[in-house]
Amino acid sequence: MTRDLRRLADTRFDLIVVGAGFYGVTVAWDAAQRGLSVAIIDKDDFGAATSFNNLKTLHGGLRSLQSLNFRQMRLFIRERRALARILPHLVRPLPFVVATTRNPKRSSLAMRIAFAINDAVARDRNEGLADPGSHLPGSQIISKEEALRLNPIVAPDGVTGGAVWYDYQMLSTDRVTLSFLLSAVDAGATAANYVKANRFIRDGDRVVGVRAEDGLTGNTFDLRGAVVVNCAGPWAASMLTDLPQAAQGAPPPRLSRAMNVITRKVVNSHACGGMAGGRYLFVVPWRDVSMLGTSHDAYDGSPDQLKVSRWDLEAFLKDAREAFPHAGLTTSDVRLIHRGLLPMVSGDGHNLRLLKESLVVDHGRHGLPGLVSVFGVRYTTARHTAEQAVNAVFRSMGHATPPPCRTAETPLLGGSMNHVDNFLKAVLLRDVDGINTDTLRRIATTYGTGYDRVLQMARDVPALARPLGRSCDVLGAEILYAARREMALKLGDAVIRRTEAGAAGHPGTDALERAGAIMARAHGWDEWRLRNEVAEVEAFYRLPRD
Repeated sequence: MTRDLRRLADTRFDLIVVGAGFYGVTVAWDAAQRGLSVAIIDKDDFGAATSFNNLKTLHGGLRSLQSLNFRQMRLFIRERRALARILPHLVRPLPFVVATTRNPKRSSLAMRIAFAINDAVARDRNEGLADPGSHLPGSQIISKEEALRLNPIVAPDGVTGGAVWYDYQMLSTDRVTLSFLLSAVDAGATAANYVKANRFIRDGDRVVGVRAEDGLTGNTFDLRGAVVVNCAGPWAASMLTDLPQAAQGAPPPRLSRAMNVITRKVVNSHACGGMAGGRYLFVVPWRDVSMLGTSHDAYDGSPDQLKVSRWDLEAFLKDAREAFPHAGLTTSDVRLIHRGLLPMVSGDGHNLRLLKESLVVDHGRHGLPGLVSVFGVRYTTARHTAEQAVNAVFRSMGHATPPPCRTAETPLLGGSMNHVDNFLKAVLLRDVDGINTDTLRRIATTYGTGYDRVLQMARDVPALARPLGRSCDVLGAEILYAARREMALKLGDAVIRRTEAGAAGHPGTDALERAGAIMARAHGWDEWRLRNEVAEVEAFYRLPRD
C-alpha cells in the first residue's frame, strides 16, 4: 500500500469510505470486488480504535438462543463459517466451558436442551469448509470433575458439571482487519491512514464527497465520489450533526464503553466462563497471555475523550475476582487495556441494552442521496453488514439490481489454501538461514500465503532475520515490511497492529528501540521524531493512575 493523497484528491471515485475500522474495510473490499472505484480513509491508523478492542472470538449466536431468535442465530452461524473459509490461516476453533449449577436456568438439563437446539440449528456449521482442522465439533455436557479441570479458576461450590461448546478465535484481529484492507487495495481501492474527514460536501440535495485533512501535515483537500459510506464507528453520529435533522434518519444509537484486558496467562486450552453480577465474564487463552472480558457501561462523552480510569480498572478486576476467584487477578497482572465504544439501545451505568444487530441507514430515503451510514456491532457479522451497505451504494447510484456479492466465498490475500496444516508442513520443510522453526511457523500463520515476501527481506538483509529483543521473537524484517508494504507510518502502527511484537503487551525496551531504529531508517526520521515515536508507544502501555 502507498499513501498517495494526490491520487485521492485528483480522482473522482464511485465510493468514499470514511473510517477504516473493521466495518469500513469490509465495505471497501466488497465494493472493490464488485467493480467500484473505492477510496477509504481513517483519521487514525487502520483498525486502531474500537476494532482493536475485542476478545478475538467469532460467535455462532448462542446468546440469540435465549430469545429464540433463530434468524439471528443463522446469520451468526453463516458469517462465522464464511470468515473461517476466507481467512483459514487466521481463524481456529476455540472451546468454551462454563459450569452448570442447581440454578434451573444453568442446570445440566437446561444446558443439555439448549445445546441440543444450538447444534441442530448449526448443523451445517462446517459445510463447505475443506479443511477438517477448521471444523467445529458439537457441544457436550461434562462431569463436575471434568468441568473443574478445564475451568479451574471458578469457585467449585455449587458446580454440578459443565457445558462445552466451540466458536472460532482470530489469531490476530489486527491482521484480519488488515487482510480485508489489503485485499481491497489489491482489487483497486485507494487507502490512506491519518486522513480525517471533517465534513461532507454537498451539491444541492446530494452528498458528493468529504472535506479531508491530512493528519500528518494539516493540509486540507476534497475527496469527490458518487456515494459516501460513513463507517466512522463511534464518530459516525457526530459526522451527521451538520446535516438537516430530517436527513439524519432515526436518532443514531447511544454509545457504551466496552473494556477487555490482557493479563498474565491464567487459562490454557479453553475459554472459561464465570458469573459476576448475574452476567458471564470470560477468560480467553491467547498467545502466551489471557484476555478478560467484557465490561460494558454507558458512555455520554466525546469519542475523542475515551479513557479508562484506575477506578474503572479496579471495578472490572473486582468483578473478575467474583467470577474467577481462583485466578487471583490483580492490577499487577494487567499488561494492556483494550477499550472501545459500541452502539447501545438504552440504559445507564452498567445496566444497559446493547444494540444486537448492525444498522445500515440509506440517507437517500430521508431526502439526502449519496450518503449511507453504518453503525456496526460485532466482528462476526461485519461482512454481512458490508454487503447490505454496498447494495445500498449501488441503489444510490441508480442500479435497481446490485451485482452479486462474492465476499463470503472469495479468499482474502494470504488465505488461498485448502488445508492450513498441509500449508504449514510445506513451509516448515524450508531451510531459512537464521530463522528457527517456531518463528517460521508464526510468520506463515500471520501472513498466510504471502509469508515469503517477509522472508525475502530477511534474506536480503540478514540482520533483519534476528528477533527484535530478548523477549520478542518478531523479526526486524516484519517491521520493515510493515513500513514499506503495509503503510505503517508510526512506530505504534508497526509494533501494535501490523505485527505481534506489542499486541499482547509491552514488547520490551530493547525490542521497541530496535523497531524504532528500523522505522526511522525506513521513513527518514530524525532523532527528535524517533524519541517522540518511542514515547508515544510507551504511553500506550501505561496503566491509568487516577
